[in-house]
Amino acid sequence: MGDEERIDARHRGERRGMRGRLLAPLLVRRARAYARDCVGYLVLPAAMLPIGIPLATHIGDAGTARAVALVSSAIPPVLAALWAARAESGPRASTWGKRREGLRVEMLPGRPEGARSGGAGPDKSRVPFSRACVRNLVKIAIPWQLGHVVAVGAVYGDFDTGAAGTMVATVLLYGVVIVLVGTVMLGSGCEIHDRIAATRVVGDRG
Repeated sequence: MGDEERIDARHRGERRGMRGRLLAPLLVRRARAYARDCVGYLVLPAAMLPIGIPLATHIGDAGTARAVALVSSAIPPVLAALWAARAESGPRASTWGKRREGLRVEMLPGRPEGARSGGAGPDKSRVPFSRACVRNLVKIAIPWQLGHVVAVGAVYGDFDTGAAGTMVATVLLYGVVIVLVGTVMLGSGCEIHDRIAATRVVGDRG
């Protein structure tokens, strides 16, 4: 192998190493797990349609209809967050999607808040329900409901009128999504909701 070929091979190895250090090790598995879970969460808004559609058609006042839409739209995100929190604080420490990918959620090592359990990680720390709720409210409920606020505002023409509430919700939505996606993709993969709840996602298998 000539000098130029050795230099090219070294540069390729350095680039691969940089990508390995840059991207989070569990990125693909966590993305697949979340996609699986989201399919299940869609059952919640679908179940509300038989109630929501007749209710909306019987409300004549636009302001009342908008308020009802915003309040009712918050129910599926909150239920989904509670659903995920119950699963992650349970004996398996994972949602259905995470189980399919060999992932689980646990407290950060050294945190005394975790309930001791024989199968919940190196420090045997299971995530309490309260922390799992915080984790999933930040991860699921907040961005989902911000999306609802923006969608409802668009239906009522807020982007044409420049309504401040919808504009702020739009900026917040983009900011939250960028932070969530960026923290799961880069570095250790410890997302903002994991940092807030003092939790982490670990893998059971390679």
